[in-house]
Amino acid sequence: MSSWENVEMLIWSVAVQDVTKAASASAPRLSIVVPLIAACILIAVSISFFAHRGKLHIPAYAGIAALGLILSLIFGRIAGARAIAGTTLGVLFSILCFLLLAVVVGSIIALFFFRHSSGA
Repeated sequence: MSSWENVEMLIWSVAVQDVTKAASASAPRLSIVVPLIAACILIAVSISFFAHRGKLHIPAYAGIAALGLILSLIFGRIAGARAIAGTTLGVLFSILCFLLLAVVVGSIIALFFFRHSSGA
């Protein structure tokens, strides 16, 4: 092997190592993502289930959806701040943002499944 081939091999190994590091850093953490997806689905389905049972009234579901949207936007903005993004606190704010978005989606779906209670 010539010295040029050694240099070329060294350059390629450094380039591949940096790409591998970048890919692993940006890859989703399945230990967080999978339970988060399950929790979001559970929240949306349970809110719709309670709407079908007639536990709240339509303005309550609309208010829950509006409040959840506002809070999720605030938590999402905080999670994306430069000082917080990538830290444990940033991940917690991101999780709160997604859970609140599940509440919003569940509340909107609940409006379609809402059934008036038959109380006299």
